[in-house]
Amino acid sequence: MARPRRGDPLPVLARAVVLATGGMAALWQRTTNPRGAVGAGLVLANAAGAELADLEFMQFHPTALRHDGARDGFLITEAVRGEGATLHDANGERFVDELAPRDQVALAIREELNHSGAAAVGLDMRAVDLDRFPNIADALAEVGIDPRRELVPVAPAAHYTMGGVATDGDGRSSLPGLYAIGETACTGIHGANRLASNSLAECFVFGRRAALAATQDREPPSRAPADEAILTTAPPEETRAALWRDAGLQREPDCLRRLQDDPFLLARLIGSSCLAREESRGAHQRSDHPDTDPGLDHLHTLVDDSASPRFERWN
Repeated sequence: MARPRRGDPLPVLARAVVLATGGMAALWQRTTNPRGAVGAGLVLANAAGAELADLEFMQFHPTALRHDGARDGFLITEAVRGEGATLHDANGERFVDELAPRDQVALAIREELNHSGAAAVGLDMRAVDLDRFPNIADALAEVGIDPRRELVPVAPAAHYTMGGVATDGDGRSSLPGLYAIGETACTGIHGANRLASNSLAECFVFGRRAALAATQDREPPSRAPADEAILTTAPPEETRAALWRDAGLQREPDCLRRLQDDPFLLARLIGSSCLAREESRGAHQRSDHPDTDPGLDHLHTLVDDSASPRFERWN
């Protein structure tokens, strides 16, 4: 057997593999996430034959910095609103309850921006003690914004993936020997719209459970490696623009159907999941189905690249 060259893939057979590669929020053009959070673990799992779940549920954070530069999308936590920061429209008027759930605040900002044509609304932090938020103060100073004297331009951005690799309570996927934890996984505990900081508890609890369960797997699964081209393909910039345009805060069926022609498989699966859920629930909002469908209560969307999405009730 020839010795692999430096940089070549090296197959390793293991009795268990745990994916902990983060979420997919950076598939959207405007995001609070690092550029590498493009669902790599989901792509790997799908290519290996595992099911993905609830890809339609992408949470958009309402207050991400709007700035032409590297700091665009920098997260300004709702804790500053809890400390008294307020949101203002182009006329300087407050237009939303700043302490409402994230999806409601994000949709209100989107509506205001559509009405005004502006790129951002203003976050007034002048009454906030910035010593309590040194990271935010430093990031704003870096781009020349002084929140003690001026409003901070903010707008929604893709933030957290409720969907992911479908797993049970021990992190097991539908593929024997494959586990997923953290934002890579969909355990179902976040429902349709994650509460702030619940992801930390999820990592601690399910990370431990998955580790313990993986050590109990006996034999390495025998399966041929997936197509290398699928595993190494990065999403093009056109995909990020398409998801922001066609699967943003509020979705329309014609736009979602456009995603079915996207070159990046994960974008097509997201579009399929969004089309299948004909209702508005949590972080998934359909303009043609503005109400929640009680018939879809407790049902999760399961999808792979071989069939249409299906709904399944989890215990």
